[in-house]
Amino acid sequence: MFFYNRPVVLQKAVLMSTPLIFRDKLSKPYDSLPQDVAPPFLDIFYATDRMPTDMAIINPIYYGNNRSSSLSLGLATVQFGDEDMAWNAVEKASFQKDRDIDVPLQITEIKELSTIGNASKFLKHPVNRDADKPDDFMASIKRRLSNSDSKSIYIFVPGFKVDFAYPVLLAAELWYYLGYPGAFIAYSWPSGQRIRDYLSDVETTAFTAQHFRMLLIYLANETDVEAIHILSYSAGARIVSQALHELRLMTHGFSNSKLEKTLKIDQVIFAAPDIDMMLFGARYRDGFEDIARNITIYTNANDTALNWALRFFGWPRLGAPGEMGITPEDLQPYKIFDKTRIIDVAAAEATASGNGHGYFVKSPWVSTDLILTLKYKINPFERGLYKDTKEAIWKFPDTYFQRIKKIVNKNP
Repeated sequence: MFFYNRPVVLQKAVLMSTPLIFRDKLSKPYDSLPQDVAPPFLDIFYATDRMPTDMAIINPIYYGNNRSSSLSLGLATVQFGDEDMAWNAVEKASFQKDRDIDVPLQITEIKELSTIGNASKFLKHPVNRDADKPDDFMASIKRRLSNSDSKSIYIFVPGFKVDFAYPVLLAAELWYYLGYPGAFIAYSWPSGQRIRDYLSDVETTAFTAQHFRMLLIYLANETDVEAIHILSYSAGARIVSQALHELRLMTHGFSNSKLEKTLKIDQVIFAAPDIDMMLFGARYRDGFEDIARNITIYTNANDTALNWALRFFGWPRLGAPGEMGITPEDLQPYKIFDKTRIIDVAAAEATASGNGHGYFVKSPWVSTDLILTLKYKINPFERGLYKDTKEAIWKFPDTYFQRIKKIVNKNP
């Protein structure tokens, strides 16, 4: 076990926009805290195949951009607010539409607990770890689940141009607004932080998909988890879709009920998916959809980042419909799959902010829909959306805020 504790801040960010469902305390994410959660510090699990870096003072990030042949598993402590902010001030700001103050987030501690994966053949040995060493990561996951009313594990898989810390900090935000259910894992794959790293990062997504697949098997086999939920963002869609596609090929002949019992994969969400539309469709035709109980695909015509990717690769991106991207006709093959819901977010608040790509945390409407999907597993109509019967795509109505208020009043 490696332990890394520094008196300086490892990485900083600012708390995401308040989801609509929590604005001005319309509702609260939790009634009481699990006994092992002690704000303002949250312990977020992580899995990374980034190579560890030198811990020198000039480079305080513990994991760099180089690829590792194994998957490091551990805990990162995230602090909400700073030393001068009381927790009630953090909570108050987190529920405000227009905040009086920013709420900084920072990683203060990293503990590497276990490592899995090596050079042996994963098809024969899906999870490889040294059996002679204690599995501190698995013990921590089991302890976390035992202290929670929810036996769910949530995994966030980011896009490219981020460092080790980004998915950890974002996972902390999402876990907070979900109300601390189950266990939350940040999957930090070895992307670079420059635009020019895009092509090499695309290749790295194919490399890391094997490790992600291994992580899913490890969690399903070694814990008493009842549901594994996956949220992928941008290029993270490549990793998740490839891993689930490979799992379906490995379990050829399994019935849907056996797949659910064996892999326990529940909600799979693709937010702003930066993946070739036809490649994604090819994976569907191999039965990719059978792996999960439900699949949600978010698309946004305001997403200029994906329109740029379309021009670069020459093929439509799954997450960018419209003139420069996919059309309703392109989406037609997915409409025959009962488990898959396509949601057009273009009419939602703040989905054109910046380059229109990070709307899943920038838009209070979309983040609300994510929370309702992950926490309550209810269908789009129950979440306040309406179905465009012509396009067979779900959309946000102008009256979304009123619908959310009714949902909250009906289910306080």
